Amino acid sequence: MRRPWLIRMLPNRLRTGVYGRLYRGRHRAWLPLYESATLRYANNVIMDLVPGDVISDCIAFTGIYELALTRRVSELARQGGTMIEVGANLGYFALLWASSNPKNRCTAFEASPRNIEILRRNVSRNGIGDRVNIVPLAAGSAPGRLRFDPGPADQTGWGGFVSVESNGSIEVEVVRVDEVVRSDDTIAILKVDIEGADAWALMGCERLLKGRVVREIWYEQNKPRMRALGIPLDAPQEYLRSVGYVPSAQGDPAAETVEWSAVPA
Repeated sequence: MRRPWLIRMLPNRLRTGVYGRLYRGRHRAWLPLYESATLRYANNVIMDLVPGDVISDCIAFTGIYELALTRRVSELARQGGTMIEVGANLGYFALLWASSNPKNRCTAFEASPRNIEILRRNVSRNGIGDRVNIVPLAAGSAPGRLRFDPGPADQTGWGGFVSVESNGSIEVEVVRVDEVVRSDDTIAILKVDIEGADAWALMGCERLLKGRVVREIWYEQNKPRMRALGIPLDAPQEYLRSVGYVPSAQGDPAAETVEWSAVPA
C-alpha cells in the first residue's frame, strides 16, 4: 500500500500538517503502511511501526517525524561519524543515521522493553546491526535502578521515569552514558529525549561533555514531566552551561515542551 496521494504530492514541510487534519486517527484503514514504512529522508530504510501510536502514525503516513530535527540529523549523518541516542524508541533517528553512511555508528539507549523488541527488529531487517549498538537500559545521572512507567499499551513514546510506584510501572536498570561509551572519539551528535529526565541523562555524559568530545546536542525540555519528577525546569540548560556548552531553544521557550540544541562555547 502506498501513502495517500495528497501527502505524497506535498512538500515535506506540509506533510505533517495535512496528515494531522485529514488522516489522524484513521490508521485502521491503512494498516499495511505500518508493516514496511519507508522514510522520506532515507529511502533505503523500512520500519515496522505500531498502528495508533502517535509517533508511528506520523511516520507511516508522512515518512517524517520532527522535520527540523530530521533535517539536521540527516545533514550531519551525510558528513559521517558517531551518534549517541538516548531514548531511541523504534529506531527512526538511529536508522536515519546509520543508513546514511556505511562508516556511521550509533549507540542507541532504550529502556522500554516493548520498544526494544521492535527497535532490534528494525535494525536487523535493514542490515545495519553492525552499525547500531542497542543498549537496552535507561540512561541517567547515576547507575542503579529506578521506577519506569512504559505508558499506555498503544503508545511507544510516553514511557519514562516516575517518582513513585504506579499501576504498570516497572523497575529498570540505569547506567551513565559515559560509562557505556568509553571511547574518546568525536561524537557528531548526542540526541536525548526521555520524557522529562533529559537533564539526568545529560549529567551522565559528564566525561564526554567536559572533554568536548560531543560536537552537538539536541534534547527536549518536557516541563510537565520535569515537574512530576521534581527536576527544575532550567536544569538542563544550567548543567550544559556549567560544562562549557551554549544551549539554544529551537522553539518558543515558554511552551510546555521545547526542543533545545547546544554546542561547545
